[in-house]
This record gives sequence, structure tokens and C-alpha cells, in this order.
Amino acid sequence: MFKTLSPGIERRYALAGSVFGAFLPTICLVADHVTRTEMQESLFNLSAPTATALALMPVFFGVGFYQIGRSKAQLMRELNQRRQTERLLAHEAHHDRLTGLSNRSCLERDILALVEASGKGAHAALLLLDLDRFKFVNDSLGHDAGDLLLATIAGRLTHVLSPAARVYRLGGDEFVVTIPGSPSQGKIEDVCRTICRLFDMPMDLKGKRVTSGCSIGVALIADGSSTAAELLKRADAALYQAKAIPGNSYRFFDAALAADIAAGAAIERDLARAIDAEEFFLEYQPIVGVESGSVRAFEALLRWRHPQKGITVPDAFIPAAEKTGLILPLGNWVMREACRQASGWPAPTGVVVNVATAQFRDRAFVDHVMHCLTETGLAPGRLTVEVTESVFSTDDMAVREGLRALRAHGVRVALDDFGLGFSSINNLRTFPIDQLTVDRSFARAMMENKREADLVDIILKLGQAFQVTTTVKGIESEEQLDFIRQRGASEAQGYLISAPVPASEVPAILERPKSRLSA
Repeated sequence: MFKTLSPGIERRYALAGSVFGAFLPTICLVADHVTRTEMQESLFNLSAPTATALALMPVFFGVGFYQIGRSKAQLMRELNQRRQTERLLAHEAHHDRLTGLSNRSCLERDILALVEASGKGAHAALLLLDLDRFKFVNDSLGHDAGDLLLATIAGRLTHVLSPAARVYRLGGDEFVVTIPGSPSQGKIEDVCRTICRLFDMPMDLKGKRVTSGCSIGVALIADGSSTAAELLKRADAALYQAKAIPGNSYRFFDAALAADIAAGAAIERDLARAIDAEEFFLEYQPIVGVESGSVRAFEALLRWRHPQKGITVPDAFIPAAEKTGLILPLGNWVMREACRQASGWPAPTGVVVNVATAQFRDRAFVDHVMHCLTETGLAPGRLTVEVTESVFSTDDMAVREGLRALRAHGVRVALDDFGLGFSSINNLRTFPIDQLTVDRSFARAMMENKREADLVDIILKLGQAFQVTTTVKGIESEEQLDFIRQRGASEAQGYLISAPVPASEVPAILERPKSRLSA
């Protein structure tokens, strides 16, 4: 606005200067006229140059004032531009460039206001949204399509949510919705369901129809002591639980979840100490040939001798170890200890070691395995590395190279828990596998359910088709053993044969008669 008016400012200053410059000559002329008489000469008796200078004074002052007006107009333009820049920077500091939504900085500021309101009796809600399949869109259609997906979702969220609910982009594929006041749980659930329905509608991205999904974690701002970091941590914990639910889903942060988090945090604190204190040890469960009954290998099973909780099984602490990254030193210790103890068993008895996905991401993993074999003198063919199919969800090339490197050195590779999760025949075709392991849950169900029995039969036939050994876990009865024997299973493992035992009892199992599988 000032920019368009600045020429007017300059003209007004020039006019004012001209008027001011004409004021002195005018006074002189009026005074000369008033004081002059018929017999007197001019009072001022101006010379020609002086009279000329007086006559030009309006011009001089007009030009001078014009320059002053021009300087002022320039200053006003600069001030206006600075204000616009400040407003733009302030907007960008609190808004996301891609979606135009308020960003994390703005969210933290607004949470402070909601926390203050909660101290006065209000109980606002914070919803943390995470998109499903966003990485797939980025990888398959490109980052432009991913950006368009985020912008489209931002527009849908803004459009359907009431003005009282505010939408933020936290970063990446995460959004936040705040509901101020004291919304009831029913109202919050209605908002969650409304958001979930948005993802039922396909989106057109670069000429292709794409469907996405979302998971929502809900945290309530229930007292004045909460901080933005604490609220987001609670919502993130609830979001993690929601992701375990198939489809679009939501989960509230509650007392039970808080207790689980506290227990998990305690385990995380204990893990590092437990590794240094050497509280971990291995037990071994035999794997026998179905037809011969001879022990072919022992599966190494990790145990934690917790000073307060007693013997703790992996399901209670492995997730925490993976979350904290301690799975790497812990997994390396398991590999080294299993190879050391197995080296004292009579050949060709082998040892099976479970390997976490995080270990396979470690480029030094193969070298570590080979170092353990060399250090202990265990023949590579007596070691079986057991992986779950989740390992194939990582960088396929890295996994394939690692598996091939192990097999090139003579180490066997087993695919554990086949039939659970996203089992794929393509994994059997693509990756070098020596053995399939059928999860123990099938052993329990196959005797009661024809569908489960048929699934076991299919898995065993797949093993035969790909010419790999098949091991069925969880065998607890003679009927189960006969069932898998008739269907061509290679090996069996379970309490019918033996419970997991300490390393010191392995020799006794190896000396046991082959016919006494249930002894």
C-alpha cells in the first residue's frame, strides 16, 4: 500500500517545499509594496541577482523537499517490506510448507495453552496419526506422489474436522489433531472414526488410484502438569498399540498401557546392566529326525536369570532389546556362546541359533559368525542360523547377500515360524534356505482342526517341493508325531522329546536310546 502511495508523498513534499520557498519572496514583495511611497525608492533595493534568487527559491525548496519526501517514501517501502518478511517468517516458523498446516513448533505452543486450560478443569484430547503404506507410495510412485498424498490428506482432515479441532503436521507421515475443551470419550471416538473413514476413499496420485490407511494414538490432557513431550510420548505409545490392530484403528493411552510402558522401561534399564553382569545363559532343546529318532541338533534358547524376577524367557525382554539396540551385543554373545558350547558335542550334532532382523542389518554380522566358528573350532555345517520372515521386509539385497555369504561358508539357514505373518512362496524361491520350521501353534491346532491340518500338510509339501528340511515345533504327543511322520516331516521338536535343558545335560540326551523319544 505504501509503495503505491509513495509517489503521492514525494509530490506532496515537493509542493510543500515550493510553498515554503515562495513564502520569503512573497513577504519581501508585500513588505516592499506596503512601505514604498511615491517619492521613495524600494525599501529592499534588491539587485537583479538577489531578485532572481528570491524568484527561484520555490524551485530550490521544492526540489529539496522532494528529495526528503523521496527518502521518506523509500524508508516506508523498506519498513513495509520488512514487516511483510517478518510476517512471512513468522508464518513459516509455525506452518508446514508442504501442507500449509500448523507445524510442531505451533503445536508445542498451543499445547501449553491447553495444559493451562486443563489446570482450570478442561480436559482436551490429542490425537497422533500415522499413515500406513506411505513408504510404499514413496518407493513405488516417487516422492512427488508421496508429497501429493500428504497434501491431499491434510486437505481432507482440515475439511471434515470441526473448527474447534485443529490439525497439525508433526513431520514425515505423522499428523496431530487437538480437540480443546472437555470432549467426552464418545466424541473423541467419533472424531477417530471420522478420520478413519477418510482413508477408506482412494486418492488419485499421478494418474493412479492409491489407498492408504492410518493408525491413531489418543492421549488426554488431564492435568496442568503435562508437557508437550509427555503428551506426544503417551500418544505415540498408544499409536504403537493401534498399529498392531489390522486396518484403520485407534487406541487410547490408559492405565494398563502406562503400566506396560513402565514395565518395559524397567526392562530396558535392566538389560544393559544384565549384559555386563553376565546374567544371561542358554538352554538347549533337541531336534530329532522323525524316522530315525536320533538327535540332529539343539536349538539354543536364551534365558535371563533376573535377580528379582527369576528366570525370564525371551518374549519378555527381546522386544525391549530390539528397541534399545542392545539386541546386537546380546545376539553376538548368544552366537559366540552357542558355538563355544556346541563345539564340545560329538559331530555331527549341530546347534540352531535364532538371529534377529536387526542383526542381519549389521554388515559385520557374517564376519562375526565366521569369527565365532573359527574361534571355537565348530564346523560351519554344524551351525544353523534361524531367521523369521520379517527379515525379508528389510533391504532384500543386503539379506540375500548375507544369506548367500553364510551358505557359501557352509552355514545352514532355516526359515523359522513359516506359516505365520506374511509367508510367501517367493521367499523360498528367491532366498537361499536350507530348512523350514513350522510354528508350534500349528502342532496344537492340527489335531483339532482340519483346516490347520491341511495347512501343515501344504507347508510340508512346500518343503518337499523346494527340497529343504522341514521341522515341526511344539510336538507334545505321540499322535502329533505320527501325524507329521505320515505327512513327510523331516524333524520334530517339542516336550514329547525333551524340555529345554542346561548345557550340562546335553550329553545325557545324546546318550539316550533313539527309540525313547518321550523319555
